[in-house]
Amino acid sequence: MISLHTKYFLLLIFFGSSGLLFLSAYGDGLASETLPPEMIGNKNVTLSISSTPFSIDAYHIGTQMNFFVIDAANQQPLPDVTVSISAFKGDKALFGHIFKSDSGNFLIFSYPQESGDISINEQGAVFSGLLDQHSGKYDIKGPIFNSGGLYRFKINVLTIGSYDNQISKSYNAAISIPETNQYQIHDKDYGNQNVTVIAYYDQINNFHYDSEKKSINFTMPFDWSENNINNVSVVHQELKIPKTFGDFLVTKYDAYVNGIKLPDNAITIDDYSSDDRIVHLILYKQELADLAIKQQSSKSEMDYSLMPSNETGFPIVQFTRNAQFKISLSWDPPKITAGSDTKFNFKILDPYLINQTVSDIGYDFSLIANHKTIFQKSSVTSDSDAGNNITVSIPANATGPITIAFENIKGNSFAGAEMSLVISNPTRVPEFPFSSLIVLLMIFAVAISFSKFTKFSFH
Repeated sequence: MISLHTKYFLLLIFFGSSGLLFLSAYGDGLASETLPPEMIGNKNVTLSISSTPFSIDAYHIGTQMNFFVIDAANQQPLPDVTVSISAFKGDKALFGHIFKSDSGNFLIFSYPQESGDISINEQGAVFSGLLDQHSGKYDIKGPIFNSGGLYRFKINVLTIGSYDNQISKSYNAAISIPETNQYQIHDKDYGNQNVTVIAYYDQINNFHYDSEKKSINFTMPFDWSENNINNVSVVHQELKIPKTFGDFLVTKYDAYVNGIKLPDNAITIDDYSSDDRIVHLILYKQELADLAIKQQSSKSEMDYSLMPSNETGFPIVQFTRNAQFKISLSWDPPKITAGSDTKFNFKILDPYLINQTVSDIGYDFSLIANHKTIFQKSSVTSDSDAGNNITVSIPANATGPITIAFENIKGNSFAGAEMSLVISNPTRVPEFPFSSLIVLLMIFAVAISFSKFTKFSFH
């Protein structure tokens, strides 16, 4: 089952960007695929494949795969289907088997094991043999589907409509089973932090953190050939960063693949749908093709690097959790420091219209630090295109990560959004007593005199 934060992110992409491709029925990098319909005899037939659970983590005990052979005219499975399915991961063949289903719906249950041979058995096989009835339910046991990554399938439809109606129609399909891994890193300023990476395309390796450069790094296998890029719709990585990790609560990130900087639209920040900050790195077909051209060498992997940017990415745009509104937020000065005034500017926008502000609606605005509200204001939005301004005097003792919260927009308790940021310590200018300045000037004068004396002594 797709997690809540993933559903929310899909909603963000659907409403907020050109990410409609992410909802496409075709392509690698997703947990399901529906192939375009093709004529088989007098039937327009399509094939669909999906997997459950949506992600593999430490609690994973098995994967269920669903294959459907569907009549595109009525979207109903076709009866008496026989298919030959071969599965591959990378360059390794996993299994090959002939499956039958009276309903055209195949449920294949995989139970991963550490080692041993792969066994495939039809549920109720004794009665299936005697009665020639096939439920389409099969069990696979062995070292298979025990890790996330990209799985490819070659599917040959052998019968359709009747077990006596023999045909030969081949399909190539792929699903990506995300894998969740958590890593503990140590930062010189913020101590131990737990960073989670959800890989939606293939397994990641060589995760490490550079505390000096403030960069999160990892690699992932990838085939940069033109043929493979043409078959890939999206490559997606999701990083969950604790909101206690102050240096990473920035408005903008720099991300690199194989040393090449990714465009800003490949990086999306989500502060609402999880207790952690979620950073999505999303590469569509065009970005992949561009990266393939720019690379100096073509190694079979992606080397990822993510770090806070020195630039400010304003405005921050966030949907409310019910997708009723979209909030655009910025502040001045860009670096918020304790004991100073900060002016926040925001607009509440219609999510369906471009830059269309919504006026005369109530809202609650608050700043929260260490689970305590340090500022709160309730008001009504103006009809100005310049937005709404709120000046906040940041307390001198309020340093570290904070949350900006918009709640009860238009009186709806579900219409709210949160953004995370960090309050810095003010830059301290060291005090320099006037008497110390006189002493330094005297030392400087003596040094100059000594230099002249030394010069004349050797000539």
